Amino acid sequence: MMALLRSRNTMFVLAAVVIVGLVVSAGLGLFNAIGSAPTAPAAPPQGQGQEGQGGQGTGPAPDAPPDVDVLGQAPAGLSYVSDPEADVYCEQNECVRLVMVLTEGGELPEDSRESVETVLAHLAEHGWEEQSPQGAPEGRAFLTDGDHLLADTSSHDTADASAMLMLGNAEQAPATP
Repeated sequence: MMALLRSRNTMFVLAAVVIVGLVVSAGLGLFNAIGSAPTAPAAPPQGQGQEGQGGQGTGPAPDAPPDVDVLGQAPAGLSYVSDPEADVYCEQNECVRLVMVLTEGGELPEDSRESVETVLAHLAEHGWEEQSPQGAPEGRAFLTDGDHLLADTSSHDTADASAMLMLGNAEQAPATP
């Protein structure tokens, strides 16, 4: 018996049996996992809620974020830019729009902090009021016109920082950007 176990042919046969057993076991496990997977309907892509459909247990469709037009005319020398699809972010039932502040020529302003302060002062002159949402980071600027909330989400610490604002609906805007 010991001579049979020391034989190369026996070792090859035993190794082959073990490998085949492992492959068959893994294959059966994979087929069982695939066969028992829940068949839930595919979720719609983020930011493209199915409005008008009866919820079907997925919760309410997120409200569309406000358009850039709610900010009105940009201050002299500046413009607002926001891609209608790429700059919209939705989470649960909240959607926000990112708005970049550029020069009228479409270039990044030299000083992002100064550009944001110019926009905030301009909006304050047109009825927007400063607000401090609960849980908001200290030093961040927030403005509201009652229906919309605007937050400065720029990182002013870097030399090539862009002036970025987040625009959302005031009744459901997130507390922190």
